[in-house]
Amino acid sequence: MFGISYGELFLLLGATAALIGPKDLPIIARTAGKFAGRAIGYVQLARGQFDSVMQQSQARQVHKELQDTMAQLDAIRHEIRSVSFMNPGPMTRRLVDNLDNTSPGNGSPMALS
Repeated sequence: MFGISYGELFLLLGATAALIGPKDLPIIARTAGKFAGRAIGYVQLARGQFDSVMQQSQARQVHKELQDTMAQLDAIRHEIRSVSFMNPGPMTRRLVDNLDNTSPGNGSPMALS
């Protein structure tokens, strides 16, 4: 920790206690504790805000990727529809014929035959 050994740390604490005196030591320790608590609180608040921003950023990125994927799927769907109606194969003809024969109001499922 900052290149200070435990022995040096205890020596500094002892010298500080001797200079300040036993009467003022609890007041200074309490004040130092308050400042340390505030500093830790600020660090935790900043970390929480940073995590929140990162989560929002990741959510935006995932949302953008989903939108891009949906746009690609729509383009593929449109291309498949345009190709299949321009040059319909036997399955497409059957589907189109079944769509023409069934009415949307009767509620019967489409059957491929």
